[in-house]
Amino acid sequence: MPAVYDQESGLPDFRIAMMRVRSTGDAEKLGTLFVNPGGPGGSGIEAIQYQPFPQPVSDSYDIIGFDPRGVLHSQPVSGEPIRCSDEMDFASYWTIETTPENQGQVEEYETFVREFQSDCERRNPSWWTLGTRNVVRDLELMREQVTGEADLNFLGSSYGTTIAAEYIKAFPDHVGHIVLDSPTSDSLGSDASFLTQARSTNEHLLRLVDGYAKARGLTRAAVVRQLIRIREWGDDDQLRGFAGLEPFPDGSYARLSSEHMFYQGLFALTYYDTAQVQPWFDQAIDELLEYRWNGSLEYLALGMDGYDTDQMMQNYQDQEPYDPQGYTRDNSFEIRQMVNGIDRDLRDTRTQAQQAALDRKLKAAAPLLWSLSHDGSSFTFDLDQGGNPWSWAAFGDPDIPDPPNRTPPRTNLSGEPVLVIGSRDESATPYRFAVRTAEDLKSMLVTWNGDEHAPLAGFQHACLNQIFVDYLVDDRLPDAPVTCADTPASRVTIHDRISAIIDDAHSSKYFDNDYQDRYSRRAEAAIVKGLIDATRGDPTMTDELYACVLSYMETHSAFTYVTDLPGSEPEIGRRAGVACDDYYRRA
Repeated sequence: MPAVYDQESGLPDFRIAMMRVRSTGDAEKLGTLFVNPGGPGGSGIEAIQYQPFPQPVSDSYDIIGFDPRGVLHSQPVSGEPIRCSDEMDFASYWTIETTPENQGQVEEYETFVREFQSDCERRNPSWWTLGTRNVVRDLELMREQVTGEADLNFLGSSYGTTIAAEYIKAFPDHVGHIVLDSPTSDSLGSDASFLTQARSTNEHLLRLVDGYAKARGLTRAAVVRQLIRIREWGDDDQLRGFAGLEPFPDGSYARLSSEHMFYQGLFALTYYDTAQVQPWFDQAIDELLEYRWNGSLEYLALGMDGYDTDQMMQNYQDQEPYDPQGYTRDNSFEIRQMVNGIDRDLRDTRTQAQQAALDRKLKAAAPLLWSLSHDGSSFTFDLDQGGNPWSWAAFGDPDIPDPPNRTPPRTNLSGEPVLVIGSRDESATPYRFAVRTAEDLKSMLVTWNGDEHAPLAGFQHACLNQIFVDYLVDDRLPDAPVTCADTPASRVTIHDRISAIIDDAHSSKYFDNDYQDRYSRRAEAAIVKGLIDATRGDPTMTDELYACVLSYMETHSAFTYVTDLPGSEPEIGRRAGVACDDYYRRA
């Protein structure tokens, strides 16, 4: 694909990677479904390898996951991938104060950010070509090459809905079955959008707080005070972790954690259904209060930014010395920043008075979020270049187009209805975004009565699955807006799904592609493969026991939880064994 459409840029073309899972049914194929899981920076190639699509869709469609330009396998043909310095990226989590308490810390922060940004721009001259409009042009060429004259069928989740909405606007004559799962906002960066998201995140955090309070016999106010106290411990260098640059000053092998990692780990939890991650939240807070151990939240925070936290945890357990080259991460964080920064002008040009006014609104709208993201000293400061650094980079270079300061409303001139799905209580892309998107696209809104981000993409909800199947297979949408409220898949449902993956593993069907090594270890298939490889020759490890133990661990949000603290992995294994014994007594 050309780096820039309709003009010469002198930059290398991009090679776009796709993976196809062919339809499995005997009936005539209905078409091809393209998939993007979000981000920006998410890999469609990875996503389709563990998404358990409903069988009628798998039977009827070839499914194609693709990595948008710059993401993972889709890189410039020059061979130089889009990537910032690994060493500086990792250092950014630990060496600067993200919530400064004096002017000296502000200056240190700005110096580091300038050096990091300058280095990353030098390494990646093509960064500004990664915008969504170019991705949509790429997608249209993929549609033409793969399907010929057929219209585009597309499932986009989160940022994938941005791609979907831009495609509908740019190519209305080729709109087929398009699903927008947790739509983003077309007013990203506005004060209203910022406050809407902050309010939703605050409410999501409070649901976790309430769950913990109920389980521990406390009040909401008491738990909030504990969270603020933990943040203060982080600010005072009193939190332990497994990933930091500096050793914890007590002679143990723990590393020094921070209040930033505490907050970012909590924020990562808000992308998931509260009931699913409540056990993780509860355990993380217990560890923090009893041991001042922030490892569980570090794991989530770094994982959200593309780090292989399993490898990092293993290095910690093996007491390997810190080596920035020994850590593995993808490039999803910089892709997210670059794409957002070129798609929209996200520079923060507010005056100090305007910033103070917005801060007061934030504190009123989201008091817990405000307390967890602000220094207790109440120090106020201005940054020379606040907001997204890539927007500043674009405006500072005359050869790069300036990002627009607003995005035109989404439109649908295709005459074809599309399917919009939003979670009523989610915070990553609040429900208001889904309502607005459905109105703009003149399409059906299906509401998930929960707080899970991208509730369709995991295919764990029977009601959503059926609507998805009806739309793709039978070309049928509900006659009126629908609210879905069923329960996530039970342990037996997950058990059955993992059993199918185990069957594939024995036949080598699931593990014979070039991308197996790029699996996240949390993907079911990779976990299955790892467990089978680790227990070969053990006659007591039957397929049934594999399936039960793994399904128990997934159901209890403990798929890859590992620490060296008492009561972690051995306890999870013990509980899984007890549960599986009980499962087979009932079976």
